[in-house]
Amino acid sequence: MRVRVRIHPEFEHLKNDILKVVNGDYVADKVYCHRRNVVEKIAMQGNDYVVKIYKRPNFVNRIAYTYMRKSKARRAYEYAGRLLQSGVDTPRPVAYVEVMKGGLFSTGYFFAEYMPHELMSNAYNGAVPDCEKARLSKDFVDFTFSLHAKGILPLDFNSSNIFYHLDESDGHYKFALTDINRMRFGKVPSTSAVMRSFEQFGVQVDRLYKLAVYYCVATKADVEYSIFIFLFHRIRSRIKRALKLKAKEKFNRA
Repeated sequence: MRVRVRIHPEFEHLKNDILKVVNGDYVADKVYCHRRNVVEKIAMQGNDYVVKIYKRPNFVNRIAYTYMRKSKARRAYEYAGRLLQSGVDTPRPVAYVEVMKGGLFSTGYFFAEYMPHELMSNAYNGAVPDCEKARLSKDFVDFTFSLHAKGILPLDFNSSNIFYHLDESDGHYKFALTDINRMRFGKVPSTSAVMRSFEQFGVQVDRLYKLAVYYCVATKADVEYSIFIFLFHRIRSRIKRALKLKAKEKFNRA
């Protein structure tokens, strides 16, 4: 086994602790996700951090991540730096580690500072009072517009990947991105790309519709065309989910 390690200069003192995590010599304080990937809160030298351990990819992707593409862990680390430089909040990147086995990429680890904020997925599920949701939605659309104006388009714009908190100093909600290994940088995204990202958001359709309309008003986009594109992506996703469910049921019966 060979290990590639890149640590941000501010966190060089954590190198031994990081390698202990990679070797499995640690105890997680909290487990946020344990499915395809693992996301855990850990303590290192008295401070809280989060580590994301990516599932070992299939053989073809192991070759790709070895010779042709950057690993998800490396992209998460580098994209965090680019976001912060652009004035977009995200947990500060600490390090990424790539584990090589048999000469090929095996798995990756991304370490970041812990951010003690709520997720947007909780905001629309009771964490924010109904009287506050209109302000939250407007501030969120302003945040989204600012991302796009900077040529930044998150490709996994899910409500579980966005932190929020109320800034008491100005009375507005502020936001931060997480799970950022899939991003597009460089140009202002098209209306179709924007509406598709809203469809990914993962809240009730009436709330999604309002967010899409807010965005169109803020950007002076054609509301009818934008909502048509939004609904197209929404319906396409529903059809794909239904087909997957039917295929799964058929496989289980077989």
